[in-house]
Amino acid sequence: MSHSQPDSATHPANKSVAFRSSRRAFLRAAGAGAFAVAASSPLHSAARTAFAHGQSTSGVQVFPRHGTWTASPYTEISFRGVATEDLGAVTVIGSESGGHSGVLLPHSDGDGVSFVPDARFQPGELVTVEADVPLERSSDGPLSFGVVQPAPTVPTPDERVTDAPETPPRTFRSRPDLLPPVMDVTVSAGGTAPGLVFLSASIPEGQNGAMILDNSGELVWFAPPNSDLDKHYDVRVQEYQGQPVITFAEATAPGGYGLGHYVMCDSSYQRIAQLQVGNGFPGGDVHEFLLTPRGTALITLYHAVHWDLSPAGGSMYGTTMDGIVQEIDIETGRVLFEWHSLDHVAVDECVRPLEPGADRPYDYFHINSVEDDAQGSLIVSARHTNAIYKIDRLTGEVTWRLNGTQSDFTMGPGTPFAYQHDARVHPNGEMTLFDNSEVDQDADAHAHSRGLVLELDEDAMTAALVREYIHPTDILSVSQGNMQVLPNGNVFIGWGSAPVFSEFAQDGEMVFNCRFPEGGTSYRAYRFLWAGQPKEPPVAAAVASASGEVTVYASWNGATEVASWQVLAGSDPDVLQMAASAPRSGFETTITVQTTGAYIAVQALDDAGNVLGTSEAITPV
Repeated sequence: MSHSQPDSATHPANKSVAFRSSRRAFLRAAGAGAFAVAASSPLHSAARTAFAHGQSTSGVQVFPRHGTWTASPYTEISFRGVATEDLGAVTVIGSESGGHSGVLLPHSDGDGVSFVPDARFQPGELVTVEADVPLERSSDGPLSFGVVQPAPTVPTPDERVTDAPETPPRTFRSRPDLLPPVMDVTVSAGGTAPGLVFLSASIPEGQNGAMILDNSGELVWFAPPNSDLDKHYDVRVQEYQGQPVITFAEATAPGGYGLGHYVMCDSSYQRIAQLQVGNGFPGGDVHEFLLTPRGTALITLYHAVHWDLSPAGGSMYGTTMDGIVQEIDIETGRVLFEWHSLDHVAVDECVRPLEPGADRPYDYFHINSVEDDAQGSLIVSARHTNAIYKIDRLTGEVTWRLNGTQSDFTMGPGTPFAYQHDARVHPNGEMTLFDNSEVDQDADAHAHSRGLVLELDEDAMTAALVREYIHPTDILSVSQGNMQVLPNGNVFIGWGSAPVFSEFAQDGEMVFNCRFPEGGTSYRAYRFLWAGQPKEPPVAAAVASASGEVTVYASWNGATEVASWQVLAGSDPDVLQMAASAPRSGFETTITVQTTGAYIAVQALDDAGNVLGTSEAITPV
């Protein structure tokens, strides 16, 4: 079946027997009372609204939710709040595909189980689910959901085309395989929070990759992706099983959203986990990979689907991008929770108009951050609705909207924002976000982006401006960006599409500023405490001159505790003596030594003189 045209079971104009029988089967299974307005088609927005707002009954929580029309054809069925032995027999029947066999796989926390079908479901069909225990649903009868009709995803160019950088990438004698960009610190006034800078380098020339920098802009660690087609996004430090880990998305991003996977590295920079999205969706998005204390990860997805766009002024037979949140059990890869924007946010909330004749799906929502709040609800940022949503985890319903065309809050002076990123809630009732302000780089000269702190009063439903952070040069970032609150009260801002990252004191004074070469960007930028001890040993290169002088180059990618280097030399690679030493000087330290030895090695020492690692012996060239 082609994905370029709506399937007979979902196309409203098609009156095939298959469509009518599948719709009637679903109405009978779910209860006719909940579907009094569902006479037009499974794509009809009124039917979806009636279904989604049905009264919930108690029982085991199930994903895909009862009433969704957005389930993947390859979806698993997750049951939460029940053990495998208590769930009993599971019956899964598709209105077109019939009964489905499968396996039950437990979740690592012991509080759930996933039914993994042996075959995919048919796009457009209606699926009913029963078990030996009551399942949460919105009406009498079996729990039921609809399977969406996927649409083609058309790659689009990056939002902003930049010139090649004037500054060539850095090169190292000891690590000729690494070509990171040169960073320029323009403000280093002191007063920064402790820690190192984490970012993802995206540059026209040289190498893309995950980076750690010190306050002088000097490289500490650089890791290009495993594939030349991929880039790294959202490089940061999080905690997993009580230990700090570096996490990032590794993906291609053909047009503002990603298709990739997620990576976790330990303090030796070894990949300890690589996660794929669940339920058969085509690759994970780059916008969010957030670890939770529950041993799970919150991630975002984009899924192109056939959908009725007439509420937004488009075709009834249009295509759009569904914004999806998944919570994945890291140990097993099972999906524990799933939320879809199309089930709860109408396409006409988008502030960006449909493009007549566009050959790509309408990106109406553009999800770009998600996290839990203190009450267990989800806070979701959607760039293309200019809104932040609080989502009830139990029902999937929108509790409130902040900003946008349907804000539930009265927005105080200075609080409205646009095309925002990185919405975070804090225990004191404040919310921080990065306000891009514009999507047009050639907008009014007065437009600028900012870091924004808002106070939300959920009783009075008011939003008040607490603080804002604006770059002294009035940077306008038309995409990407983030704002991190640091433990000492400072804030760290990555300026997204602008090649800049900065740190501000709480009073607004800029205490640190660093720039990529022209054309370089980082999706987000952070500051974190970090201690790295690479598993691989240090490396050395050595060049001999005719006078007997040897220039030695020493480096150790990712090592954070190196204070000095010493050079070992001798005629036997297994019996080397110290020939020289020098303080560490940047990523690669250069040491000149007089020696007639045929072999050279280097040792890394900490500030107490302890040996941290020794390179292999090499012969000078």
